[in-house]
Amino acid sequence: MATFVSVGVAPLTPLGGGSYALAGPLSPLQYSTTDGNAADDAFTVNEPLVASNSVNGDFGFTYLSFYKNGWIGEIDGSYFFFTNDSYVSGDTITPTAASFVVCFLAGTMIATPSGEVAIEALKSGDLVLTTSGEARPVRWLARQTVSTVFFNRLTVLPIRVCAGALAENQPVRDLFVSADHALELDGILIQAGALVNGTTILRHTDVPQTFVYYHIELEDHSLILAEGVPAETFVDNVTRRRFDNWHEAPQAPIAEMDRPRIKSARQMPAAIRARLDVHAEELSSVAA
Repeated sequence: MATFVSVGVAPLTPLGGGSYALAGPLSPLQYSTTDGNAADDAFTVNEPLVASNSVNGDFGFTYLSFYKNGWIGEIDGSYFFFTNDSYVSGDTITPTAASFVVCFLAGTMIATPSGEVAIEALKSGDLVLTTSGEARPVRWLARQTVSTVFFNRLTVLPIRVCAGALAENQPVRDLFVSADHALELDGILIQAGALVNGTTILRHTDVPQTFVYYHIELEDHSLILAEGVPAETFVDNVTRRRFDNWHEAPQAPIAEMDRPRIKSARQMPAAIRARLDVHAEELSSVAA
């Protein structure tokens, strides 16, 4: 089921040629929109949607198109823009009439005391397991909608870590993370982009135009198990406002854990690189 949470909505005036002008300022009212369809993860053109908020309840819309971090809907001949970006009255937009994928990388399995749980099913207060075996409550499940059209593809494309690429059964299944998300190897936090070898760890290019990353925040910067791999939790060394649901985030700062961090391939210790190369060769020979 596709769900999208927006922090602002504005009426639109059609300008012709597929463009619109904001007919008023953004109303800072959070809407949660869903298609109610358990079989897919996208809003498709002319699909009926339900947008709701705590003030006005539920409203039925027809999905028409998307623009950057938002979508355009129609109700009774009127048009509205639901977005997580900032605009003012009179701004013009030219949206894309195509499917808007709002739940990508869903299905990544996170270790919890009761077994593995898909990351998108977690919520604040749910318990996850750290690599030390502690059960810790989720403080915030962050969501970030990104687009390959409006951003540098090298920075937004997911990194695909194939099953067994890091060690035996690590990951258990293919793991997809953002390029700057760190995994832990030999006590070192290594950002996924630095691990790319083009064979068993690579940039995943088969992505929709718009997709969503998820991130888990605990009370401190920790390591949890994602598909069996130690992976860092969120630490606020970048602005929380880059996330769709930043307004839900706790404001108390979290210190980064005291571990070395590798951000580029040239910083990779030779021993780790050699070990990953061995695993890549082993996986290649099995595939052959």
